[in-house]
Amino acid sequence: MKTHKNIAVFIPHLGCRKACVFCSQSAITGVARTEPDLQSELVRIRTAIEQAVPTLGGADAEIAFFGGSFTGIGEERMLAFLRCAGEYLGGNIKGIRCSTRPDYINEHICELLAAHGVTAVELGIQSTDDKVLAASGRGHTAEQSRLACELLVRYGFELGGQMMVGMPCADLQSELRTASDIVGFGASTCRIYPMVVFRETPLYRMAVSGEYSPLTNEEAARRAAACARVFIDAGVEILRIGLHASRNLADAPFGANHPAMGELVESEIYYGVIKEKLAGQKVSGTVTIQIPRGELSKCVGQKGACRARLAAETGAEIRFVQTDALQKYDVRIIS
Repeated sequence: MKTHKNIAVFIPHLGCRKACVFCSQSAITGVARTEPDLQSELVRIRTAIEQAVPTLGGADAEIAFFGGSFTGIGEERMLAFLRCAGEYLGGNIKGIRCSTRPDYINEHICELLAAHGVTAVELGIQSTDDKVLAASGRGHTAEQSRLACELLVRYGFELGGQMMVGMPCADLQSELRTASDIVGFGASTCRIYPMVVFRETPLYRMAVSGEYSPLTNEEAARRAAACARVFIDAGVEILRIGLHASRNLADAPFGANHPAMGELVESEIYYGVIKEKLAGQKVSGTVTIQIPRGELSKCVGQKGACRARLAAETGAEIRFVQTDALQKYDVRIIS
């Protein structure tokens, strides 16, 4: 199977006119919230693309505008960015991907995106619980998310749904409903972001005052894994779990700030899958479990935590054997 890569172009917070309680784009991306000179931005976009092309190694790619609400940056600037990226379409570069908000999608926007080479749109849905959206200051409703997804699917874009775990007023049930809704909206890809609490945000002040209770890394991993299982079972590809590790992430005082949060969640997914496979089986001595090649560290868990939990629950020694015969998240008990 041919691999796929994104040529990422970050436009941090540009276009977003909302103020979510958790937002700290400068901390997440390391770039301040400003609107640079357009010509300078076009030079930056071309440089990013031209530096990335030699690294593709034959993989198919999309030019991906990430980090802000792309369809809210103003039509003239958005079209300039799209035309610039469009100069590089062809060969291995198959299309353009962007991320935006549900309330920044309408038929006019869809027509512009479709006419300028956009192939995939990721929506920051975050939650489909209106109480959670209101408590987080999102500025849009679940119904707006549904309608935006409906439009994007109708126009033929690949739909990606982004959700968060650990938002104010959210619980596991609301998060599972959000995952199920994103599947029902027609998403073919998703991203799951456990909440990180950065300093100098309203959410930080809510956490300090006791108005908001941040998740621990362990709680975040369990809840994100439960949501991930919804997507896995539905055949929706998970593009990413957790923010990219950075110095700013390490400085976040609360929430899912572990530098390898994605691996913690994937280990939790494997733990759940293996536990289900072992349910009802009489085990003793050594249990040998076949796992997909390359997934050993996730099955063992950080510092052996996943294997230790399984061993404690079964009373058996847990042995993993890697094989090319299994797909990701599939396991087989062989003895």
